[in-house]
Amino acid sequence: MKVEIHEIEERKNQHINELMINHENAFTEMKVYYNDITRENIELIKVHKDKLKEIKGTIQANDYIVADLCKKEKELKKPLNIAQQQRDNLRKSTMTFDKDKMALTNAKGCLKDFTKSLDEIRQNKKKLDDDFKRVEKEKEDMYKRFEIVVG
Repeated sequence: MKVEIHEIEERKNQHINELMINHENAFTEMKVYYNDITRENIELIKVHKDKLKEIKGTIQANDYIVADLCKKEKELKKPLNIAQQQRDNLRKSTMTFDKDKMALTNAKGCLKDFTKSLDEIRQNKKKLDDDFKRVEKEKEDMYKRFEIVVG
């Protein structure tokens, strides 16, 4: 019986040793597995931190670009507003162009008529001036004759 007990104890110890070895192997495999996962996660975190820094830098650069573009836009709006005002003025001018053209034609016609009238009036004035001079001369002649006859 002692031999059997001793054999059972030895099997028990051997089984315990096998369990411990199996447990140690499983623990080591699990430790390696989780260490690998941790290492990969740390690498991913580093990569993501680098990407985050890069993205923040890009955002900052884009903010500068946006600010610069807003400034340029404000500078370009001034000439644009001036050009739009000129365009509106020119449109108003073109709207009244036909009316102005018609008015010009009418004014030219009136000028022509007035010029003719002026020429006629000048001719009449010249005739009247000539007649006045002639009548004035006749008056003087008649006055001289009157003085001679009376005197």
